[in-house]
Amino acid sequence: MLKRLRIKNYKSLKDLDFELGKRNVLVGPNMSGKSNLIDCLKFLSHICIIGVNRAFLDRGGFPEVIWKGKDKGPIFFSLTIEVDSEDPKIYEYEISIAGSLMGPISVEREYLTVKVGERLSTLIDLKNGHGKVTHMDGRIAFEIGDPTRSALEFSVPGWEGMEIKNYIGSWRYYKLSPVAMKQVNAATSQQFLTENGQNFSSWLMTLQTKHPENFRSIMQVAKDSLLGMEEIFAPPTQFATTYLISREKYLEQPINIWNMSDGEILFLAWLSLIFAPPDYGAPLFCAEEVENHLHPGLLEILVEVLNQRQKELGPQAAQIIVTTHSPYLVDKMNLEDLIVFEKKEGATQCIKPATKSHLRELLEREDIGLGGLWYSGALGG
Repeated sequence: MLKRLRIKNYKSLKDLDFELGKRNVLVGPNMSGKSNLIDCLKFLSHICIIGVNRAFLDRGGFPEVIWKGKDKGPIFFSLTIEVDSEDPKIYEYEISIAGSLMGPISVEREYLTVKVGERLSTLIDLKNGHGKVTHMDGRIAFEIGDPTRSALEFSVPGWEGMEIKNYIGSWRYYKLSPVAMKQVNAATSQQFLTENGQNFSSWLMTLQTKHPENFRSIMQVAKDSLLGMEEIFAPPTQFATTYLISREKYLEQPINIWNMSDGEILFLAWLSLIFAPPDYGAPLFCAEEVENHLHPGLLEILVEVLNQRQKELGPQAAQIIVTTHSPYLVDKMNLEDLIVFEKKEGATQCIKPATKSHLRELLEREDIGLGGLWYSGALGG
């Protein structure tokens, strides 16, 4: 689990240092930096998947990513990650990246350690591409010699650093779009739902055919929550395509996905992620504005289902980071889940309301709910 995150000079994230829990709900006004934090995590994933240079190019280059205020410095990330296994591990990873308007980028510093019990081992110790990338026993794993590349770009079988590379690279990001989801898909097996949901029908077809118990859980909650819903299914067609179909209680003909309501489709999509088999999951999910198109009652159901699912999975449950503007959603969270974003002099700042004892006392007296506290401005942001 990602336990601590430190960021410097990434977009509006001038200087942040905060801890994360199993469930993290980011709230705050527009332009406060919530989406920048999600993109920062995605940037780290992209380093592991496509490399440092491509990660910058996909965002318009170094000048579009670096903090645009005064006192510029290198972009810096520091992560503390705990891996729960037979031999629990604590990874500490740091990377510092410098660049200019026209020149190449340079990984000035990259450092990775792993602690197993009382044993601390250094796996990456690089300055401008030079230094050591080693195994836990001190043997050289491989050499880089290129200051524009990160050690986590490389896939080296047997190197213990692969665990952290694969962990960060497997994080998933969601900003679902009903327009993208309302289309015919190829009838092929899917390993995950894509970021905007454009493979939604083939994703549900995969769950329906390969994991019928999980699919039944989705359908049961949908039937209990959506008025008149009788059945959903995604059959393959004679053209090797598929699209979601629903049946409603009082209608003789089924409804195809392009005629379903946006809220119905998004509700089913979030349910599919909650009930997806662990093999199709990820250690960390990031989702933006999950309340879009959803009735507050459906938001409440999603939180209840999520709570139940997380209890079932126990330590194997994924870590979650979501952004929201909905006081209804905030009201269903715990004070410890909230991270409040606000911006001062162009720079994003974070507040952990759980550190404020007077807020906890207010909630315990039940004079006001958590959503009301946030909406009133008492939490900040």
